[in-house]
Amino acid sequence: MEDAYRKTKTGKLSIKGQSVGTSSRRRKKRKHKEAIGSGDPESTRHGVWWVVNELEDIRGRVIIESTLNNRYLYAMDTGGFHLGDLRNEIEGPEPPEIFTIVKVSETQFSIKSAYDKYLTVTSAGEIIGRAEAIGTREMWEPIFQEGMIAFQGVNKRFLTADENGDVSVASPTVVPGSKFRMLCCGPREKEKDTKQVEEDEAEDDIRNFEVNYVKKFQSYQDRRLRVANEDNPSLKKAKDTGRLHETLLDRRSKMKADRYCK
Repeated sequence: MEDAYRKTKTGKLSIKGQSVGTSSRRRKKRKHKEAIGSGDPESTRHGVWWVVNELEDIRGRVIIESTLNNRYLYAMDTGGFHLGDLRNEIEGPEPPEIFTIVKVSETQFSIKSAYDKYLTVTSAGEIIGRAEAIGTREMWEPIFQEGMIAFQGVNKRFLTADENGDVSVASPTVVPGSKFRMLCCGPREKEKDTKQVEEDEAEDDIRNFEVNYVKKFQSYQDRRLRVANEDNPSLKKAKDTGRLHETLLDRRSKMKADRYCK
């Protein structure tokens, strides 16, 4: 079992799509925030894990702590999830209790387990971890409030735990079992490498974003950059519907200089 954890690799992925929050979604978020309550935003665990207060704070790996009993979300090798045993200050979290957050838009992220699988919401309101790529069912919308967080799935239900340690995504409202704390072990100061800065700046201009995206993959055999000549409105529509990366992949596949798409 321990060998499986040692082989676990984390890192940035190419995401198929991203979406932009609407004013309606923001109104719903404010409504849910009122129901979450307050936590202890300054608290830490095991000396290095500190409470995340907003999506932009997340750097590095995270643990997800239930406010019901201070137990951490635990990923099983079968793809199931439950709350793990209570950890003391010395023990710290076990590898299956450590997750990686992959941001997919300004309001959503995906969660990757120690087994390199993404947390998925099923049509029955169950949570499983067997997906190798990010789709709609692997996207979560976090609602932060004073050190606490609620996870809303694609089914508009909330991740909820009970006293027995069972978890599901079936509650239509934020109940006591839907309140968690997300703790991060990365540096508190926000640090961006050059690549991140370039990508963030490119977001302001969708055409520049496509050019930078193409540069990552083209082979430059004749030292010429080839970009699809299609109109930008299609990219704007793809971005609004959360399919920007998928659309860029389709456009790249039409370019003969691309070394990854045929």
